[in-house]
Amino acid sequence: MVDGVKGRSRDETESWLLEALEQRPLPLDDILAALMHHGSAGFDRRVDGWAELVQESLIAAEDRVGLLRLLALRCSWRPDDRALVSICKEAVDKVFTSRLDKCLVKNAGFSDQSASEAVRRLQVLLSLQKGTMCREKTWGFGVVKRVDDFYGRVTIDFDSKRGHEMALSYAAETLDILSPEHLLVRLHENRDSILQMVDSDAAGLVRLALASFGPLDADALQDRLVGTVLPSKKWKAFWTQARKDLKRDPLVFLPPKRTEPLRLLESVDDHLDEQFDELANMRVPEDILKKVDALEASKLLDDAKDHHLAVVSDRLAFAVWGAGEKQPVLMARALLTAERLALTGSWEKHAGRAVDPEDAYRCLLKPELLLAVLTQLPARMLGAFLDRVFGLHLDLVLLHVPDMLVDLPVHVLPEVVRRLSDTGHGDVVREEVERRLSAKRAGPAMVYWLLREPRDSVWRKGLDETELLWQGMDVLARPAAGDMLRAQHLVRGLFEDAAWLEAELASLRPEQREVFLLKLLQAPGWDESGRRAVVAILVKAYPELADVMSRDAGKAPVAVRKRMTSWRSYRARQEQFRKLMEEEIPENAREIAVARSYGDLRENSEYKYAKEHQRILYLRRDEMEQDLEVVQGTDFAGFAIDCAGMGTVVTVKRPGGETERYCILGEWDRDESLGIISSLSKLAQSLEGHVAGDRILLPGDTEVSEILAVDPLGETEKAWLGGVG
Repeated sequence: MVDGVKGRSRDETESWLLEALEQRPLPLDDILAALMHHGSAGFDRRVDGWAELVQESLIAAEDRVGLLRLLALRCSWRPDDRALVSICKEAVDKVFTSRLDKCLVKNAGFSDQSASEAVRRLQVLLSLQKGTMCREKTWGFGVVKRVDDFYGRVTIDFDSKRGHEMALSYAAETLDILSPEHLLVRLHENRDSILQMVDSDAAGLVRLALASFGPLDADALQDRLVGTVLPSKKWKAFWTQARKDLKRDPLVFLPPKRTEPLRLLESVDDHLDEQFDELANMRVPEDILKKVDALEASKLLDDAKDHHLAVVSDRLAFAVWGAGEKQPVLMARALLTAERLALTGSWEKHAGRAVDPEDAYRCLLKPELLLAVLTQLPARMLGAFLDRVFGLHLDLVLLHVPDMLVDLPVHVLPEVVRRLSDTGHGDVVREEVERRLSAKRAGPAMVYWLLREPRDSVWRKGLDETELLWQGMDVLARPAAGDMLRAQHLVRGLFEDAAWLEAELASLRPEQREVFLLKLLQAPGWDESGRRAVVAILVKAYPELADVMSRDAGKAPVAVRKRMTSWRSYRARQEQFRKLMEEEIPENAREIAVARSYGDLRENSEYKYAKEHQRILYLRRDEMEQDLEVVQGTDFAGFAIDCAGMGTVVTVKRPGGETERYCILGEWDRDESLGIISSLSKLAQSLEGHVAGDRILLPGDTEVSEILAVDPLGETEKAWLGGVG
């Protein structure tokens, strides 16, 4: 009948209604469905006139239940019409004529409630028969025992209180009458079957709770079930299983946020409409992409109608436009998702804004955006993105990508290189690799990629294999984070792979293998367990390297010295500290005061800059103050000169035969023209502890050098110490 109602005109409905009113019993459900359909837009005088005809028929039939259903419908059309109270009161007085009926009408509150609330309360009171099951917010589940019309009270056996009496007026306000299918009723009548659902059908129990109590968020659902159906300790496992099962139920709306309510839907179409309506109202690009991914994962896009797909297309276009240059990764994800779903063709029709995929990809090829996309785009989308930009804008790719090769993550670099090679531009890769290696600026990912390539691959042909191996060691000592740190771990893993390392070292000369071992022993980028593992591989493959190990082990340990610097450098640092405290910090305080006078600090760029400068100055103050307390001034008189260290001059013979002279002084001392180096420099630390005749590997070298002499400070160095910094 309901489908027929939707297809009838008003005149046809009126004719049908007049015929229906002649039937006995009245087809009330069909009649109410017709009235609800035509009155769905609100109060309509013609439809309300039909309702008056039905009302007279129900009064004539003395159908109290039917009359209250009709009055509730009329009240929904006129919620704020106080005149409707007297209309409803007059109608119920005609059919509620017994002493009990009059008591119920009196306690329904027609004198002080709205018409809709009074009718609702009368419906509750009319349902209070012996055995009726109900629920009250304080006492919980209960069964009606009797209704006393003389005293106007009802007696209910609640689970928590037997024989509880309450006034009919209060009962009408607070009681919920429960249907036979309500969770609490079924729990009362067959408790074991409900308890079994906790383990056997968690999703079914949640559906029953939603059907019984209406929409509930996760916390409210927990309140309803814990202590009533299951103990609190079982809730987490129960809810995990229920959510997993409910995700496959198209008739349950499972919200993305815990604070939003779960709801039962009447049909699959309602479910689809609910999901796509939610998407249509989204304005945050990341939320839009998550929702589209969820719709695709749950296969709801497979059943989507054209108007649903139009919503997806519109929101993805909005995500591209809304993300823009500020969120390039989201922009790329939205583009790729729309193209995968074949929805970009309708953007002009549905989006209402100028979003052109080709222009969007061109925008993403700006250097500052492209690097972010390549490093952060999900791996599953990387291939599609590269194919699109290489196909659409190869000229821009060739302009910007080569400079980025060194910064690309391990999983991205080979994909980019392969496409450059396939498009005939492998020479671009080779030129960039050679440039980075010659400048010792190849990053961990690039070094790892090259070392993983076969030695006869096109990318390693012509490269200095020894230099590549040395740079593999060097990248481990550089600070790194994120993708580059992961690449460092992969490089270290290669060196710890016995088969790979032996194959690489096989092509080296014996002296080069010795240099490799010395580099390994001095390299700071290793934990001791990893270093020992690689040393074991080396010594096992090349036993002669054990002599290098024993020679190095025989060196006396370098004594730990106090932190020192020359008096010249110490006084210079004191002067810097004085200037900071007496000039720079006070000047910054004046800048802050002036900036504060400009007003609104939230939009005051001068104030923000001055405060940031203050933070930097305070950091410098704390560092310098601590350094001046810890570091001691000295003239290096009396320092030991039996081995290289502070207060000595070391003469070194380089691999090419040239000699160089280095003077090692304190932490803050340096003067390149005189060969004075800080004791904290890598060069000084490499020399420290060695004596004349030692062969050592200096930083940046690939061959060993020899220490010719370790001497005390000369007159030139002493003159420098006595000067002014």
